[in-house]
Amino acid sequence: MVLQPFEDFKPAYIPRLIRLGRRYLVSQTYYRVREMESDPTGGRISLLLSDYAEPGEARLHHNAVKKDRYAAIIDLQHPPHLEKIKEMLLEGSRYRIFFAIVRSARELENLVNKKYKDKFKQYVDKQTNWRISHDTIVKPTIQLSFGEIFIILKHGNQHIRIKFEDIEQ
Repeated sequence: MVLQPFEDFKPAYIPRLIRLGRRYLVSQTYYRVREMESDPTGGRISLLLSDYAEPGEARLHHNAVKKDRYAAIIDLQHPPHLEKIKEMLLEGSRYRIFFAIVRSARELENLVNKKYKDKFKQYVDKQTNWRISHDTIVKPTIQLSFGEIFIILKHGNQHIRIKFEDIEQ
């Protein structure tokens, strides 16, 4: 089973984001949910939105995903952009939109630690030269970067950053 940690994007988030000064959204195709479930509506497009306060941050993210056909920078204070995002959120829309936030980072970290601990050990054994005793617990930290989930594993003064999908497989 594929882990899908992100919240559905709700219309109520729009005024809140504007109030918080986080007016820029970067959209990209969200593959984790497509793998997770078959869509009975005949192929809704799953998108992931990440929010930014500064246009430069949004451009950095957009540049990282610009090959994605659904990559875009949405400015919530630009009326045509605002109308388009509202339209995409309507019932019956061909889009299913997720927000790159999790309800509880601690709960997600606990779930990942519990569910994938054996896979972390396997990864460390196969992909690193770390010598970890059998009873040592490898405790990962979760990081989100440009809509991707990464796992940070630390051992002593060494650390590695791995795409979560590489552990999940």
